[in-house]
Amino acid sequence: MIRLLIVILLLNVTVGVAGELEKFEISTKAAHNRSVVFWLRLPQNYKIEQAEQCRIMVLFGGRNWSGDKTIKTYNFNRLADKHRLILLSPSFKDNDYWYPEKWSGEALLEAIAKVRRKYGLSAKKRLLYYGYSAGGQCVNLFLCWKPEIVKAWGIHACGVWSDMRPVNSAEKMSFTRLLIGKISGLVTCGEADEQRMLLSRNFIYGARENGMKIIWRSYRGGHELQSEALQLARSFFDGILNNDGKIKYIGDDQSMNYFAAESRRGRNVEKEYRNEFSTLDTAKLWSAVKK
Repeated sequence: MIRLLIVILLLNVTVGVAGELEKFEISTKAAHNRSVVFWLRLPQNYKIEQAEQCRIMVLFGGRNWSGDKTIKTYNFNRLADKHRLILLSPSFKDNDYWYPEKWSGEALLEAIAKVRRKYGLSAKKRLLYYGYSAGGQCVNLFLCWKPEIVKAWGIHACGVWSDMRPVNSAEKMSFTRLLIGKISGLVTCGEADEQRMLLSRNFIYGARENGMKIIWRSYRGGHELQSEALQLARSFFDGILNNDGKIKYIGDDQSMNYFAAESRRGRNVEKEYRNEFSTLDTAKLWSAVKK
C-alpha cells in the first residue's frame, strides 16, 4: 500500500519528456558558479513505475562546456535508452571545478539527489562517469573522492590525475584503493597529445599495480575527441551494464591482441599491460587497426 501511494504521488509530479533535454540549477558559493546549470536526458523508455531500474550516468564535458553541448557531443542516447540511463551533465566553469572537495563535488551530489527525488530513482544504483579533457580530470578526481558511489568510468585526454593518496588518513587511503580496485575503468588518448599521453600512461601503470582494472587505448591524432574513442566507450559501458561481470577476454598492450580469459595466453598477460573485457565487441574495437 505504501509503495502504491508513493508511485501515485510521483505520477503527479511534473517530469520531463523522455528523450529530450531539460535543465535545472544548483546554487554554489563558487565565484563563477553561483548558479550551475545541470542538463539531463531521460531515456525513451522511462516510466515512473519502473524508475528504480534507472541509473544516472554523469557526463563531464571539455573545459567550461555547457551540459547540453556535452550530452549532444558524446551521443550516448542509444546506450541510455537500452539501459535506462538518465544522462546528467553539469555546466561547470572555472574555479578549479575538477577538484570536488572545493565545491563542485557537493554541487554534483545535490544535483543527483534532486534527480533521484524527482524521478523516483534508487540511491543503491551506483553512478557511471565519462569525461573528456577537463571532464576527464573530473572523472578521475571525483572517482577518488567518493569511489563508493561509482560503478564504472571512462576518460579521454586527461591532463590531471590523482595519485590515489587521500590526505586525511592512511585508513581512508586503503579504503579508497580497495573500492577503486573493484571498479572498471577505460582510458583513451590521442598519441599526438604528448603531455596527456605521457601522464595517462604513467597513471595507468601505477594504478594497475595498485589493483585498478583499466582498459587502455591510444589513437592517432591530438587532443580532439576521436569518434573511435567514443565508440569504444559506448561498447565498454554496454558490456558493464549488459554482462554478468565475468571477464571473458584479456588484451595485451604490447601486442594489441586479445585472448580468451581462461586460455594460457590470457592468464599470462602481465598486470602492467593487462586489459579485461566482458564482451567480444569491446575486445574487437580495442584491437582494431588504428586509422
